[in-house]
Amino acid sequence: MEKNDFIKVKEGLAEFYIYSEDQDSVPSKSMTVFYNKKMILNRDISSIALKAFYELYKQDLIIIDSMAASGISAIRFLKECKGIKKIYINDINPIAVDLIRKNLEFNNIDESLIKVLVSRKDANYLFSEITQMNSTAPDQERKIPNVISIDPFGTPNQYLNSAFNCIQKLNGLMCITATDTAVLHGVRPNACIQKYMSKSLHVEYNKEIGARILIYFASRIANINKIGVVPLLTFSSGHFIRVFLLTYKNKIRMAKNFKKYGYIIHCKCRYRTVIQDNIINIPRSCPLCNSSEDFDYAGPLWTGEIHDERFLNACLIKNEESHYHSQKKIDKLLKMAFEEIHMPISYYQIHKLTQKLKLYYVQKMDNILKMIKEKGFMASRTHFDPLSIKTNMDLLSIEQNLIKESKIK
Repeated sequence: MEKNDFIKVKEGLAEFYIYSEDQDSVPSKSMTVFYNKKMILNRDISSIALKAFYELYKQDLIIIDSMAASGISAIRFLKECKGIKKIYINDINPIAVDLIRKNLEFNNIDESLIKVLVSRKDANYLFSEITQMNSTAPDQERKIPNVISIDPFGTPNQYLNSAFNCIQKLNGLMCITATDTAVLHGVRPNACIQKYMSKSLHVEYNKEIGARILIYFASRIANINKIGVVPLLTFSSGHFIRVFLLTYKNKIRMAKNFKKYGYIIHCKCRYRTVIQDNIINIPRSCPLCNSSEDFDYAGPLWTGEIHDERFLNACLIKNEESHYHSQKKIDKLLKMAFEEIHMPISYYQIHKLTQKLKLYYVQKMDNILKMIKEKGFMASRTHFDPLSIKTNMDLLSIEQNLIKESKIK
């Protein structure tokens, strides 16, 4: 490898090499070593989430970065986060493994202080190998991973079973990325059924539907492995969804969480509601417009909370200390996620409502939120779409109040 084959890139506290020919490439499997500079936000938040997890759960970290590519995420963990005792940095691409080793050396990672294991294996094989190793080792020698990152090109579905079998059953952190957003957002509904065993919908709040389908699927696979999960942080940005799930092992609690699996009913008139647990309870026609032809559903999906208040607080503090270029963007995202807690599922796109009602101008978001709250309802922004609102005010009342406010103006 010649020096002019590489360029240096800086992210967070790490500098690393990528192949020159990959610098401006459209992210794809054809790249020499996969790198997507637009995923910096994902890597920044993952680093912050790991810091928050260590702060809250006070345990030595044993991490698997199962699809490491250039190794940038793992190297950033090593340089930015405390408490790492052992880290597996893996990629199935032999060229990527060579680049990982080069980047570890470039960043002066002291392997005498932290055990770093670089490997070239299929992710499922690595998970199974570690599981087998721990199952036969004496109790005092078991080193069960408590943080696993799965960040594939496309769907993570085929890796979750072996990953949940591998991870620490109580207070483990599963970090999952899905980049097949066309599937999860309802553009390819049949593919969603095949990959996630759930029906998606291409509607104005499809980003939230996609995130909830991903959490549902991960939760069900965790259940198969006799563990439950609690979403700590969920975010959607660009063409990816990233979820951070905390594991627990309690059959009674898992059974209660079954009630958080449900369906969203949607009508073309923009009416929507949530059906808990049983699809048989779906009405035959829309309660708002009485249509049965344009009545559809999404699910099963996760209907519970998708963020944890305590974890978000810890992330906000760690972000203040980070000095990342994306610090302000992350702060805004986390605060919007905070507003989403306890809010109803779905959101309303204000521009689309304005267009439907044939109003002459779009009202300011703050004024709409204030108006709804003054009527005694909940209302918030959403990180899924900055031009949308979440509220428990019914659609008809929202429309009537928007019309009323426009006449006052």
